Amino acid sequence: MRAFTATFRAGFLYLWRNPTSVAILIVFPIVIILILGNALSSYIEVNTSLDPAPVAVVADPDGPLASYLKSEDISRFLASEFTDEAHARELLADGDVVAVILEKGGGLSVLRTPGGGTPTDLTLSIVDSYRQIGAAAAIAAVHGRNINEILALDVNVKDVPLGKRVPTATDYYAVTMLVMILLYTGLNGQELFGKSVLGETGSRVRLAPVSQPALIGGLLAASTVTSFLQGMVTFVFTAAVYGVYWGERIPLVLLTLFALVLFSQSLCIFFTMLFRAPGTASALTQGLIWTTTFVSKGYAKINFGEADKIFAYAPNALAHTVIFGAIYGGAESTMIFDLALLFGLGALLFTGAFLLGRRRLA
Repeated sequence: MRAFTATFRAGFLYLWRNPTSVAILIVFPIVIILILGNALSSYIEVNTSLDPAPVAVVADPDGPLASYLKSEDISRFLASEFTDEAHARELLADGDVVAVILEKGGGLSVLRTPGGGTPTDLTLSIVDSYRQIGAAAAIAAVHGRNINEILALDVNVKDVPLGKRVPTATDYYAVTMLVMILLYTGLNGQELFGKSVLGETGSRVRLAPVSQPALIGGLLAASTVTSFLQGMVTFVFTAAVYGVYWGERIPLVLLTLFALVLFSQSLCIFFTMLFRAPGTASALTQGLIWTTTFVSKGYAKINFGEADKIFAYAPNALAHTVIFGAIYGGAESTMIFDLALLFGLGALLFTGAFLLGRRRLA
């Protein structure tokens, strides 16, 4: 136990004294969030001197769509008049409204006059935002499905359990950014194991009276704790500065983030032990993280068709499913399966890294 504690302490201090590690995993993410977070948050308000554009709405006056259109952010742009479809069409034909928002047959659409101007385009944009960000995100979270599968459907907004809060662009960005950051923290383990096991330093370590389990366990614990704390800086920062909503099930969210940290450490350590060349392992790790973030739609919402069923098992996608499910009410069975799979993948990779490390230290 004493050897484990000594190894853990040495590794922990090494990582926190490494300026590159601190800059890349703490300073850089905060700078990126400051730049892009401001663009996505309510800190930048749209200034307009236009009167709200008149629209006729055919929908339940007490339903979720009505609540959305009456909200302060939307009512600045649209002046909604709730009526029946026949009267709404008359208003549109007479030019009294610029568009009709129609909720009918389980679908949501916008009727417009030919050659409509900017107010009509704005109406389409707002309705599309409601359909995609509000309804689709909520349905996807509740059923544990990929959001692109939902967007392909004709969403029935009447039955959408929107709950207390609809995720905003800033919320999506914060979760995606934090997941990607925690994957990159695996480079902590790569740095630590590369220094302590390979090369001249590794040769000296092998002469020390430290057992292999104490050495590998201490180093893994040091890199895991360091990486988790670095990720928590971003977690707290987004909540305090931008008001990102992390839900009421914080322990489950944190457990998911911890599972992601363990996976990233195990992945990077495995590559380090496999190739025995930190540079090669680092390049492969960064390429893999970029790829998994891309296929998990972290950079752009691209529909990959049938391949999305496979990409749903990427580590980023597994973490997204559990985190969004914990925040907005996802399917418990899907969340438990994805979280267990994330832990399982990490354990499998670490077992492989341990076996490779034993052979290297022999």
